[in-house]
Amino acid sequence: MATVVMLQALHGLSDEKAVAALRFDLRWKAACGLGLYDQGFDSSLLTYFRRRLARSSDPDRIFQTVRTVVEQTGAIRHVGVRGPRDARPDTSRAW
Repeated sequence: MATVVMLQALHGLSDEKAVAALRFDLRWKAACGLGLYDQGFDSSLLTYFRRRLARSSDPDRIFQTVRTVVEQTGAIRHVGVRGPRDARPDTSRAW
């Protein structure tokens, strides 16, 4: 659940879109340790999880832990910089 919340925050997705990504995106399934045919869970569980986390003694612990790991490993170096969306050649230029 924590991995989904982190991916959701990183990608700026709604609960419904995050669960859809978990169900259909193999990268999300791998990151969350799910098998190919695992369906994930209902999006309402994300709300429940965040409420429980907010009521805990250290509600930011997940984000702090991930930030520490990212800073130590340099896992995300170019935040906000995206590469090309696909590999199709640019055909807009005239030869």
